Amino acid sequence: MSYWFERLAFLIKKNLLFKELSSHLKHKDKKQYTKVLPLADINEVAPDKNIVIKNNEFEDGNVSHFELECICRLVKKYQPESIFEIGTFNGRTSYHMAANTPLNTNIITLDLPKTEMANTALRIKSGEKKFINKDRSGEYFMDTEMNKKITQIYADSAQADYTPYNNKMDFIFIDGSHSYEYVISDTQVARKLLRNGKGLILWHDYGWNEVIQALNEFYENDPFYKNLKNINGTSLVYLEVN
Repeated sequence: MSYWFERLAFLIKKNLLFKELSSHLKHKDKKQYTKVLPLADINEVAPDKNIVIKNNEFEDGNVSHFELECICRLVKKYQPESIFEIGTFNGRTSYHMAANTPLNTNIITLDLPKTEMANTALRIKSGEKKFINKDRSGEYFMDTEMNKKITQIYADSAQADYTPYNNKMDFIFIDGSHSYEYVISDTQVARKLLRNGKGLILWHDYGWNEVIQALNEFYENDPFYKNLKNINGTSLVYLEVN
């Protein structure tokens, strides 16, 4: 209950109450969206299977083992100098992106601290709170050799200052809030982060209804996203911009 009191106070203070109510009403009892993105085979996109995977550990909130393999194969293929990840969670994906990239690759990973859960600029879904309400983000890579390649940022992705990173990233992984509003916002951020407008953007959970809705809209309405593809057998969607 304290969450809702804090959330209400924040929304009133920031004059966001009407916007929040509109968002909730818009997505209450909404229709189910169908995937429309074309499928791509990871063996054709990134055929090299000689990757580093620490173990088969998995917890609720992580990408699947096959999705992790796909991510590792993608970063190994593209060898990005700079990676920006929206949504750290326990850091399992961050660790493996670090393990499969050059020594000089710099990984920035952003996560919402639990103390700010009630103060987000946009609506988050109720089912996501359990992934935010944790003692610390990135514990998977802490105290490992990969930690030196990873820089953590604690912020709301809709309110973060991206000035130091705009036009400097080669690979962006979006796995933050799966509400429609956040998928739209994070995708718009990712486009600005791309170095010279080129690189690879990867989204997770194209299976959550609002993620499907948002990515379908980008694909169908914005020519920049006309080459969005869903990796077969996964909830990963990628866009390569040359």
